[in-house]
Amino acid sequence: MIQTYRYLSVICTLLFFNMYAQNPIAKELNRSLIKENDSIGILIKKADSLSNSKNLTQAEDIYRKAFRLARRIGDKDLILDTGFKLERFQSAVLGKNNEAEKIVDFINSYCTKIDDRDCIIKSVIRYGEFQQKKNQFIEALGYFNQALQLLENTDDKNLYWKALTSRGSLFRVIGDYDQSKKDYKKAVHYLREEDSEYTKGISYVNISASFGNDQPDSTIYYSKLASRNCVNNKTSRECNLAYNNMAWSFFLKGNPEKALEIINANIDLDAIANNDTDSLYPALMHTLASIYHELGDYKKAIKYFKIAEEYYIKRNDIADIILTKEDLSKSYEKIGDLATSIKLLREVKPLTSQLDKIKISKEIARIESKKLLDIKEEQISDLEQENLKIGKAISNSKLFIYFLGTFLLIAVSVLLYRGHKNKVRFHQLNEELSLNRLKSLRSMMNPHFLFNSFSTLQNFILKKDSLRANEYMTELSGLIRNVLSSSDSIYISFKEEIEILKSYISIEQERFDQSFEIKYILDEKLVEANPTLPSMVVQPYIENAIIHGFSHADKKGLLTVSFQKESNSVVCKVLDNGIGRYEAERLQKEGNDTIHLSIATRNTDERLRILSKVGDDNASVFINDLFDDVGNAKGTEVIITLPILKENI
Repeated sequence: MIQTYRYLSVICTLLFFNMYAQNPIAKELNRSLIKENDSIGILIKKADSLSNSKNLTQAEDIYRKAFRLARRIGDKDLILDTGFKLERFQSAVLGKNNEAEKIVDFINSYCTKIDDRDCIIKSVIRYGEFQQKKNQFIEALGYFNQALQLLENTDDKNLYWKALTSRGSLFRVIGDYDQSKKDYKKAVHYLREEDSEYTKGISYVNISASFGNDQPDSTIYYSKLASRNCVNNKTSRECNLAYNNMAWSFFLKGNPEKALEIINANIDLDAIANNDTDSLYPALMHTLASIYHELGDYKKAIKYFKIAEEYYIKRNDIADIILTKEDLSKSYEKIGDLATSIKLLREVKPLTSQLDKIKISKEIARIESKKLLDIKEEQISDLEQENLKIGKAISNSKLFIYFLGTFLLIAVSVLLYRGHKNKVRFHQLNEELSLNRLKSLRSMMNPHFLFNSFSTLQNFILKKDSLRANEYMTELSGLIRNVLSSSDSIYISFKEEIEILKSYISIEQERFDQSFEIKYILDEKLVEANPTLPSMVVQPYIENAIIHGFSHADKKGLLTVSFQKESNSVVCKVLDNGIGRYEAERLQKEGNDTIHLSIATRNTDERLRILSKVGDDNASVFINDLFDDVGNAKGTEVIITLPILKENI
C-alpha cells in the first residue's frame, strides 16, 4: 500500500509540471524571470569592468541599478549578492561609508524579516568593520563578539572565518597582538577545501602581521606559507602583502639587500592597483624607501617616502603620515638639507594631538577588550560549575531547585552590579591615567622649551658653528622622535627612558651654555634586566632642578641622576647643588616664567596617585631639602619610587 502511494505521488507531480510547462502564461513568466536574472549578471560584470578601468561614477550607478532590479524581482540570493557588492564598492573604493552603512541597514532589516541567521551575521560583521573605520573600537568589538555569539548555534565555517578574521584585525589595530594572533590562528582551522587560494593566503598573511616588529623570523615563516602559491604571480594582492611583510622583516633583521631582492623579484609595482583607499601601495612605497635609506641611497628613499606620504594624506592615516614625515626628515638630514628636515618635523607637531586621541582610544579599547574577554571566560567557567550544581540539585528535589534558582538570580545580579561598578571605575582610572600622561608629554614638548631650543640652534647657525649646530640639531630631533615614538603606551622600557633623559639633559646643557655638569649612576642589574616602567615621571623633576636650582645659582651646577633596583621597584634620585626650594619659591613669586614646571610636577604627582589606585602601591615621590653645617641651603634631593611592571631579561 505504501509503495502504491509513492507511485501515485510521483505520477501527480509529473502531471503538474507537464501542465505548468504547457501553460503559456507560466512559460512567459518563467522566461521573464530568467531574462531579468541574466540582466543582473550582465550589469554586475559591466560594473566590475568600469570599476577596473576607474570609471567609478558609472560603475556605482550600474551597481545601484542591479541592486534595485534584484529588489524588484524579490530573489533573496540576488538581493544579498548585489547589496553586499554595492556597499563594499562604496566603502572600499569610493570611501562612502555612511551610504554603505545604510545599505547594510536595509540588508539587516530584510534578513531579520525573513529570519535568515547567516545573513544577519554577515551584516553584524560589516557593522563592526564600519565602527572600526570610525575608530570606535569598543563598539566594533561588541559587534564582532555578537557575530561570534550568533555563530555558536551554526556550523558555517566561512562565517566563523570572517568573524574571527575581522576581530583579529581589530585587536591588531589597537595593539593587542597576542589576542590578534589567537583569532587569526583559530580562523585558519575554519578554512575549507573549497576556499580560494586568496582566502588561504590572506589567513597566513594576517598571522604574519600579528607579530608586529618584534619577531621578524616568525613573520617571515608565515609570509612564506602565504606565498606558497604565488610563483610567477606579481599582481595578486595577498601575494604582494606576503612579500611586503617578508621584505620588511628582513629589513628589521638588518638585511636590506635581501629585502630589496624580494621586492624586485616578486612584485610588479607598476601593475598594482594603487587606489586611494588601499593601504598596500603606500605600505610598499614606505618599505622601499626605508630599504634605500638603510642602503645609503637617500635620493631614492626620499622619492618613495614622498609617494607614501601623498597616499597616506589622501587616506587621512594620521599615524602613518607622522611616521613617514619623520622618516623623510631623516633622509633630508642625511643629504644635508636641514631646513626641509626641520620643516617636516614642524609639520608633525599639529598632527600629534589627533594621534594622541586615537592612541588613547586604542589604549582604552585594549584594556576594555581584555576585561571583556576575561569576564567572558569567567562567565563560561561559572556557568559550567553552576550547570553541574543544578544537575545535582534536580536529582534531590524541586524545592532545592527553586531555592538554588532564587539564590543564583540574586548572586548573578549582585555580581553583575559589582562587575559593572568595577568596570566603570577601572575604565575611568585608565582614561584618567592616559590623559594625565598626555598632559605630561605636552608639558615636556611645550612651546617655551621648543622655542628656546630652536633659538639655541639658530645661535649656533648665526655663529657659523656648523659642527655644534649639526650635533645640537641631531640631539633635538632625536629627542622629539624618541618622545613621540614612546607615546604609544603609558609605559616604557628602562633603556628607552634613560635615552630620552640623556638627550633632554644634553640639550639643556647646550641651552644654558654648559652651566652645569651631569653625573649618572645606573644600577647594572637594571641595565641588564631592562624592566618596563611608567613613562614621563622623572623628567619634570630633572627640569625643576635645572630651571629652579641652577638658573639663579652663582656657581657651576652639578646634577646627579641615579637609578637603583630595590625589590620590585626602581628608586630614582635626582640630586642638585642649586639654591634650594625656599629660595626658588621666593624668586618664582617675583615672576611666572617657570609656572609650567610646577604644573608638570603636579601632573606627575597625580599620575603616581592614580598608579597607586590601580594597584601600584609602591609608586611615590619624596623631596629632601639639603643644608650645610650652618643651615644654608645646598640643594635639593628628589627620591622617586616607580613600580616594575615586568622584566625583559
